[in-house]
Amino acid sequence: MADAAHPVLGPLPRSSPHVADDIARHLERLIVSGALPPGRALPPERALALDLGVSRNALREGLTRLAGLGLLDRRQGSGNRVSRTIPLTATLADGLRAAPAEFEHSAEFRSVIEPRIARLAAERIDPTGLTALGELLTDADRETDSDRSAALDIAFHTALAQATGNPLLATLGQLIASWTVEARVFSHLEDEGRTLSRTGHGRILAALRAGDAEAADYAMRIHLAEIRDVIEKVRTAEASEI
Repeated sequence: MADAAHPVLGPLPRSSPHVADDIARHLERLIVSGALPPGRALPPERALALDLGVSRNALREGLTRLAGLGLLDRRQGSGNRVSRTIPLTATLADGLRAAPAEFEHSAEFRSVIEPRIARLAAERIDPTGLTALGELLTDADRETDSDRSAALDIAFHTALAQATGNPLLATLGQLIASWTVEARVFSHLEDEGRTLSRTGHGRILAALRAGDAEAADYAMRIHLAEIRDVIEKVRTAEASEI
C-alpha cells in the first residue's frame, strides 16, 4: 500500500518495445512535472517494480538511465532519490526531438482541455488562488534560466486547474503537466518562447481577475497557439541544422 513517503507510481504506460525505455520516460515525466519533487526518495525497488508491473532487471535499467541524465541519485545502501537539481531542458528537449509526433499530440490535447479549465477558473477562482497565480507570474518575470522558467510554466497551469475548485480537474491538470511536459520544456529553450509564455499567462490572469470566463477561454487559446508556433519554429530551425 502507498504511504506519504512512497506513493504508488504505476501502472506503467506502454508505448515502446523496450520496457526500460517506458520506465525511464514515465518516471522522467513524474519528476519534471513535480509529482516526484527534488530530493524525494523513490519506493524500494521491489515495491516500485510491483507498482509498475515490471521486472526488477528492467526497472534497474530504467533507473540507471535516469541517473545518467542527472535526474536520480543512486547510492548503495540508501536507495534511489530524485536529484536536487533537475536538468529539464537538456533531457526532455532531446526526447521531443526524437519523437516529433509527441509535439502534435501534446498541442492538440492542450487546445481541447485547457481553454475550458481557464473558463471555469475565471468563474470560481478565489483571492488565494489569484494571489498564488500572481506570485508565479512575478517569479517568471524575474527568471532567465530555461529550466526554472519551464518549471514555473508547469506550476502556473497546474495552479490554474486547481483554481476550478474541482478535484478531478485539478488531478487532470497534474496529468496534463506530466503528459505534455516535453513540449512545455521545448517552448522555453529560446527567449522568445519564455517571453510569450509570460505574456500569455499575464493575459489569462487579467481575465481571471476580471472574472471574465469568455476572455479567459480566449486568452488560453491564443496563448497555446503562440507557444505552438514557437515550438514549431525551434524544431524547424534545429532540423535544418542536422
